[in-house]
Amino acid sequence: MKSPDVEFELRGTRVGRIDSFRFFEVLDWVSILDSVVGAEQDGFDAVAIGNILDPALREARSMVDIPVLALGETSMLTACMMGSQFSLVGVNPYFGGRFEENVARYGLRDRLASIECMGLTPHELDACFSDHGGRQKAIDSFVAAARASLEKGAEVVIPAGGRLTAFLNAVGIREVDGAPLLDGTVSLVTAVESAVRIHRQAGAFVSRRRLYARAPVASIQDSAAEYADGYNVPALKRLLGSFDSTTQRSEE
Repeated sequence: MKSPDVEFELRGTRVGRIDSFRFFEVLDWVSILDSVVGAEQDGFDAVAIGNILDPALREARSMVDIPVLALGETSMLTACMMGSQFSLVGVNPYFGGRFEENVARYGLRDRLASIECMGLTPHELDACFSDHGGRQKAIDSFVAAARASLEKGAEVVIPAGGRLTAFLNAVGIREVDGAPLLDGTVSLVTAVESAVRIHRQAGAFVSRRRLYARAPVASIQDSAAEYADGYNVPALKRLLGSFDSTTQRSEE
């Protein structure tokens, strides 16, 4: 899936309630942002946020210069190159409203055919990896949801989530009635590698004009230590230390 000369390091959230309710999702943003800032400090070339809801994506982009890509946005933009309209088929019923928000945020309302939810819970899907009896139930549930989206005009189906994509890969399902299923994980890895090449060639990847404007160094120096201690973001303290070192070298 990745190029032979590319290495990935997996970092999870400290708690990991992103797949439940948005209150806890926002609390998980802190550890995501800490990982993103820390990744740039550790010399990584890019960051991939592997959650379909794209948690903390915009905030992360506003703080680092390396490319930051996410599963949901990358999947949707890739689907737009594969067909005129796409659908999202998920497992967690709480995701529907947040999918709608992100589709609108990315300016893709006219490309969305529908959002469908399978008739089983995330935990039931997890069990199907080892439960052969329940596996067919999960397959039938996904195919029914995908067909419902095709009836509404979808040409590409996005399995909305890493666990669902992994399940479909495990059972060898790549299309439904001629409509391709987009593998978001492959799309994300491929897009990240491309973003690194673009960054190296262009010298910059993210615009600082408006949406991803970065806080001035003075603001970071004034507040980084307080936020680092108050919210347990050690990468902010490391960032503050790098500014101090730069100042000292300039004075010398």
